[in-house]
Amino acid sequence: MSGLRYRSHAWLGGALALSAAAQSPVPVTAPRRFESVLWCGDAQHGAALAQRLGYTAVQLGRGADPAPVLAAGLGFYLDQPIGKGLLELRDADWQPIAAAYERARDPAALRRPGCFQVPGVLAAAAVAAAEETRRLNGDALRFVALADEASATRHDAPLDTCRCEHCLQAFRAFLQRRFPSIDAANAALGTQFPAFEQVVPVSTDQVRRRELGGNDLPADLRAFALSREFVDVQFAECVSTIAMAVQRAAPGVPVGLTGLQVPGAFGGNDYARLLPALTLAEPYAVGGACELARGLAAAGTHHYTTLLPPSPQQLGPAPLAAMVRAQVAAMACAGLSGVVVWNDGTVADAEGALTPFGAAVQRALRDHAAVLDACAGAALERTPVWVVESQASVRAWWMLDSVGDGMTWTRRLSSYEATHSTSQSARRGWSLLLQDLGLQPHFVAVDKLPELLLRERPRCLVLPATVALSDRVAQGITAYVRTGGVVVADHSVGLYDETLLRRGAGVLDALFGIQARSLAWNDLAVREGRSSERGKALPLAERRLRGQLGERRADGDAQVEHSTGEGRAIYLNAPVVEYPVWRLDEREVGTARELRRRVRAALQRGGALPPCEVRGEGLPTCLERVSLRLRDGRQVLAIRINALDSPLLLQRLAEKGPRNVQIELPEVRTLRHLGGASIGTGTKFDLQLDPFGALWLEVVP
Repeated sequence: MSGLRYRSHAWLGGALALSAAAQSPVPVTAPRRFESVLWCGDAQHGAALAQRLGYTAVQLGRGADPAPVLAAGLGFYLDQPIGKGLLELRDADWQPIAAAYERARDPAALRRPGCFQVPGVLAAAAVAAAEETRRLNGDALRFVALADEASATRHDAPLDTCRCEHCLQAFRAFLQRRFPSIDAANAALGTQFPAFEQVVPVSTDQVRRRELGGNDLPADLRAFALSREFVDVQFAECVSTIAMAVQRAAPGVPVGLTGLQVPGAFGGNDYARLLPALTLAEPYAVGGACELARGLAAAGTHHYTTLLPPSPQQLGPAPLAAMVRAQVAAMACAGLSGVVVWNDGTVADAEGALTPFGAAVQRALRDHAAVLDACAGAALERTPVWVVESQASVRAWWMLDSVGDGMTWTRRLSSYEATHSTSQSARRGWSLLLQDLGLQPHFVAVDKLPELLLRERPRCLVLPATVALSDRVAQGITAYVRTGGVVVADHSVGLYDETLLRRGAGVLDALFGIQARSLAWNDLAVREGRSSERGKALPLAERRLRGQLGERRADGDAQVEHSTGEGRAIYLNAPVVEYPVWRLDEREVGTARELRRRVRAALQRGGALPPCEVRGEGLPTCLERVSLRLRDGRQVLAIRINALDSPLLLQRLAEKGPRNVQIELPEVRTLRHLGGASIGTGTKFDLQLDPFGALWLEVVP
């Protein structure tokens, strides 16, 4: 099969240097409708249940018989065509490795089962995935999920796998392409190897012993960054190779990953490398991963989400049916292609009777069917605000966040990182902050930023906790500001270069007008996704930071601003990581309002305006406005209360029924309800908004 031959150690040469982003996926067919997929443990029983409950598809595992599904008139997606053991490790395979390393801290134990680099493994997986896809290809095949919760480790658990002889040889080849000599490689690694053939990766333990524990931020994390980048490239190459084989076997069918992990230092899920080769993405709603995936995925990618029954703690006082309705409405507002409902055991009991969750899902999908189908696969209209995504910053923040863990850093699992990761909290904080101001974030990969800025000009550029930044990107941002651009940052910008070598000052300090800063640990008030500052109107993120023009405080300056050429650079020095909590906490209303005020002013300076204003008595500020371009070309403005994290708030707002809202457009337009009655022509419209629902307003040409 062309392109599937094992490339042996040719992969150690140029092929490994290619990221998935350099490989174009096969174009896919647009969604025909919104797919409601019921995940079932048994295809025959599950197909009958799904048909009876009104779902459109189920999942089929490797080797499953599609006959019961086809007989029920349903579609299906192919789940894990190569099974587990390569892209997704089983706990039984992973736990012994982690336990052995924790006991002895011996890198010799770090051998990944199903290593990507073993001769023949990748080629065999690509052939097997293509053959299984070809067996099931047809009109009923909705998409192919290569793996669920795929990772180079196990659910992105932190561990330095793999140290087998094949990976060592590949890592040495990786270094030889990166460095002109062994001396240059040793300088970056902090080692004294006599030749490339003898190099072994510096372990995370070794880097931590060498760099952590001082009074200042760690000075040189290059060895850690190189090991992590090697795994990111290796994992993306493996996923994209299998994906392309499947795409050729079933042209037009979306191919990708479900249970997509949020980017982390470990695990290989670097979206900028991984997503451009895929045409199907189902990220978990953690750490801004959904918004990031929309920005970095290839055009036309099908985006799905998972719907699980909420726990009593998550539900709070809100009715189950109302919360499920709110979740389904949010799916339509995001233009998703479908939902995977987990699972047959949660929607029906052993006798087949609907559970309360099953009944709530069935009703919500039925009531929103027309809107879901119309909005399926819709494109989010390009926002004028770009948010920069830096995988080097993700790596750096992991190290900074984990400094207090000592030897237990190997237990910073994904569930813990979800609430203790600065990179995740910053991404999510900025996403929600922009959404509350009426704008959708458009994420761009940092490595592509200089070239993109030459072709396009966003109204505003956002740097979310971008602690690592290359000189090349810094020069591109500076040129953008000089020619009239506006850049906004929260804190810690460019303290490290892209290799994670610490600088003496931030690479953009001159652009922001920063005249003095501290590199001391104790002066960094943001760590593990939280602020250590409490009891202030808007806390500082960095103490002892002084600017040419800023808001003077005893322990540092806030809102440092500087004009360069025709543009403006604004350094908030504020912990935007806390915004997801502040925005829904009645005790922090003033703090959230102050942060929004400052960011809104910066956006207005750049001319970044929302598609509409929404006002209503007693309404919170968390009103999301999304401009969608439907598959048939129609423009739809979707409006909802973006507060799924606070069922209590939604329930309070819904106690008196739908709320009166006024929609104000920047120019005269004609509106009608999507699929319904005309509203009228003008700039202001008085409507009603269900706190657990949404408005979908079609803009008539």
